[in-house]
Parts: sequence; C-alpha cells; structure tokens
Amino acid sequence: MAALALVACGGGAGAEGDNRFVSAGQLCGGAFQGEAVSALETVTGAKLFFPHSEGEGVSSTASALTDDFRKGAPGVPSPGDRTMCSVYVKGGGDLTDARLRFALHDEWELLGGDLAPSLHPYSMGKQALAGVKRSYLYFECVSPALPGSKGRPALVGGELSDRYPPDVDSRPLREASLIVLHSASRALAVALGCERGGGLPEKPVLVPRRG
Repeated sequence: MAALALVACGGGAGAEGDNRFVSAGQLCGGAFQGEAVSALETVTGAKLFFPHSEGEGVSSTASALTDDFRKGAPGVPSPGDRTMCSVYVKGGGDLTDARLRFALHDEWELLGGDLAPSLHPYSMGKQALAGVKRSYLYFECVSPALPGSKGRPALVGGELSDRYPPDVDSRPLREASLIVLHSASRALAVALGCERGGGLPEKPVLVPRRG
C-alpha cells in the first residue's frame, strides 16, 4: 500500500548511479518524515522512485481542499478525491504502484458497522483503518483557512492504496501503510493550518481498536 513517493533527501538516487530516480525521502513536498520513509519502502518493496507528478504534493493538495471547502461551505463539502502522490517505483510499469488521495467528507461517510475482514481499526485520529491493499485515516480540521470550520470542523480523509498487495494479511505491512498515511496526513494538517495538528499525534499510534 504505498502512496506518495518522496524524493529522498540526501542524494540516494545519485548513490545508486541513476539520477533519473529519487528516494522515498524527497517526494511530494516532504510528506514523509522519519520512520515514514522506511515505511514507504516497506510498503512498495522499493528504494528508488520516479519523481512525483507535476501538480501533486502537500501544498497543492491543501490548496485544492481549501477551495473545495469554500465552494461547499457552509453546506456539505464538495466531493472529489485529490491525489497527493502517485508512486512509480524503479523497474515498475506504466501504472502507479501506489497512490495517496485526500478528500473532504461528511460524518455519515465514515466507515462503520461490519468492516471488511481486510480492514483493521486503530486508535488514531477520527478514524483509522489499515489493510494491506487500502488504508484510511480521517481527521477533523478547524482552521482560519476554512470559513465556518470553527462551528463545523472539516472532516478530511486520506486513502493509501497499493496496486500489488500480498495475497495474505500482514500486520507489519498494514501498519507500515498506516505510518505512511499518518505522516502525509500530519503534513497536510499543518499545510491547512489545522488547530492542534488536526488532532493527530506527532507519532503514529499503532494500537488496534477493540469493540
């Protein structure tokens, strides 16, 4: 489940002798920090990536969601997924290996009830669900950039999808995807100016939720 390939800080690609590729620490405007860099490598199984697509990244995603909210406020937010990062690994094909998307949601859109066996709930943000093919993380944002959010916080949801997941469930892999998604969500919350970082912890909380 990878999404958001970052361009590595520190010339990892050059060290490999191929300047066409970047490492996981440089893609998409610094969305991946700390352990999220190695987590992205775990999710994709790769260390080198094509640079992210023009128009993608943390800042452009924050700008697009701000416009969506203003168009929809004070009513229901405008629908539509915004791609923060399309991940293409070195040696991969023409299709994305992983993709990270964000969108505005209403409360009723939160996944509830009987979840698919492939999704495991975690105690982080408004809602966190992790799987080897897809993971989701929702957080609430109150920001001066989002008019009316003081009384009705914007609900932001992120999805990390993997085109080539393993055939079996893997806790280390699904939690690696949640680490990647947390890092990108935190970066987005900062770019949006969300109070208290959107309620997301500084470090990912990998505690399965019971009940």
